[in-house]
Parts: sequence; C-alpha cells; structure tokens
Amino acid sequence: MKIVYTGLKYTNYDPGLGLSFEHNSVLGALNKTKGLEIIDFPYERILELGRERGNAELLDLINKEKPDLFLAFMFTDELLISVLEKIKEQTVSLAWFSDDHWRFDNYSKHYAPHFSWIITTYSKAVDRYIKNGVKNFIHSQWAADCDIFKSNYDKQNSGPDVSFVGAWSRPRQKIISALKNKGINVECYGSGWLNGRISSDKMVEIFSSSKINLALNPAPGFLNKNSLGRLLFRRSMDKIVPDFNFWSNFKSWIHRGIPQIKARHFEISACGGFLMTSMADNLGDYYKIGEEIVIYKDIKDLIDKINYYLKNDKERKKIAEAGYLRTTNEHTYEKRFEEIFKIIFK
Repeated sequence: MKIVYTGLKYTNYDPGLGLSFEHNSVLGALNKTKGLEIIDFPYERILELGRERGNAELLDLINKEKPDLFLAFMFTDELLISVLEKIKEQTVSLAWFSDDHWRFDNYSKHYAPHFSWIITTYSKAVDRYIKNGVKNFIHSQWAADCDIFKSNYDKQNSGPDVSFVGAWSRPRQKIISALKNKGINVECYGSGWLNGRISSDKMVEIFSSSKINLALNPAPGFLNKNSLGRLLFRRSMDKIVPDFNFWSNFKSWIHRGIPQIKARHFEISACGGFLMTSMADNLGDYYKIGEEIVIYKDIKDLIDKINYYLKNDKERKKIAEAGYLRTTNEHTYEKRFEEIFKIIFK
C-alpha cells in the first residue's frame, strides 16, 4: 500500500523543540510497518512555499504517485479545502484529529467533510460528527511505539520513588507542590521544570525505573492570557492571527478543561512503569482500573494512593506488569493502524 503522509516534522514548527510527536510516533510507526510505502510531505514544505504553492505541490504529488491513501495529521490551516476536495476525488483521504474534546467546534467540524474518512480520539465526538453529517469516522486512540518505549528490567524500581514527565503548568505545579508539602518527593522533567527537557532515551529510563509514574492532566487555567487569547485569536501555521468567530471559539474555550487520554498513558505502561493518573474520557475502555493502572480522584486521594503503593511493592509491581502486557498486546501503533486500515479498506 502506498501512502502520502502530511503532518508537522518539528514541534510547533520549531526545530529547537525537536521532532514532533506525530513525526516520531505516527509517521515512525507507518515507516516500520511491512507492506507500506510511505511518502512524507511535511507541513514545513507548505510553510516554505506558502499555502497556495505548497498545496499545489501536494496535489501534484498525489496526481503523480497515485497513492492508495492520503493521511493528514491535522494541526492548523495548512491544507486548503479546495485541494482536499480534489484529493478526495483522486484517492482515499484520511484526517487524524487529536484534540476533538476542545477543537471540534472551531476546527475539526469544518475540515472533516472534506476527507473520505476521519479519526477522532475523543469518544464523545462520535455523536457530534454524526449530527454534522460525517458518516465515515473511526474512533481510535493514541498508543505506544514499542521500539522506543520498552521495558528496561535492569532499571526497574532503581530510580525515583515518584516522577512526572511533561511541561510545567500552573495547575501541575499546584499538584506537585501539594505532594511535596506532604513529604512526597517528585522528580519532574520537561520544559519549565528544574530538570528541564530530556531525551527519549532518558524518558524511557525514567518510566522504567520510577516506582510510581504520574500522568498529570489537570484542567488548564481559563483566565490567563494564553487561554483568554483563544477567544479572539487562533494559530495559522507558525503564526497567531485574529479570529473573530467568537461563539465557536467560546465553545472551544469552555471545553478545554475536559480531560483527554494522552499518549503518555500508553508510553509509561509500555515501559513497564506503574501508572497513576486521573480519569480521562473513556480510559477505562483501554485499561482495567486498579488492576492495570491506578486512578486518583483528587489531590488527597493522590497523596493517599502514592503512600499506599510505595509501601506495597508486590501489588504495585503486579499492576505495572499487567499494564505492560495490556499495552504491548493491544495498544501499539501497529495494532491501531491494522484496525484502521481494516475499516477503511474492508
């Protein structure tokens, strides 16, 4: 099968931030799948040429290569709707929308009708797509690239008691401060924390070696400058531009607090790490709560459960092992794309 893929190469178009998640994980998984020929057309090419010329070059590529599938990992307004309609006439086109819990109203629903198929990772978006006349949808989910995120048994339980990997935010800082005030030492890694950003190899080591790995996904603040700015501005490729579609932006703004499943849930478990997190969307459909991962309800519950599982090594290791087996058996990108292709090409 020949696939033309388009998406960000670098995080937020910034090479200084490293390769994007989708480039590493989604495109990476496709490149490793037997029987697929992948042609990568990164959004950076559209940024380089300008939207009109970049989209024209993409359409020429589709006409020349005649792929079986065009797959776009959606970001902003890189793709012209007129071009998407022409691509849909030439081949099967598929859009992956990763933030439908809050970007449905002011983004996804406007692009979805112009693809043959769409993927959403938000369970409740399914009914909303149906109401908007989109019939060819797939509810899929993040996963783990097990060539990158893999268990290191030699390192297990040799690292921090509790760790968190992810960018600093005020709501996350509030949780970490509450833990430290109760005498729980948490090692934090990522932009904004004292330890800073870490490599993928170091991340895997942390996930494998920590006794407890936190996946913190608290609701963002609504009244800060960045959040309020979403009411009147939007991202257009690498720029922020005015956007006066206030009502749709308002609906997007109020939905930002909906907890969503992240790739981190799968990546920690793929490394054999013990995962403790808050409930998100339909997370219970992917893991058995209390048997494969542990959920906390609030900060007090988080503190109690950290103290409990630090004292109960056998139970903690049993849960981590069960989460690892679930992930490696069911939640890999190879499995995800196998399911997706079966639906599209049945």
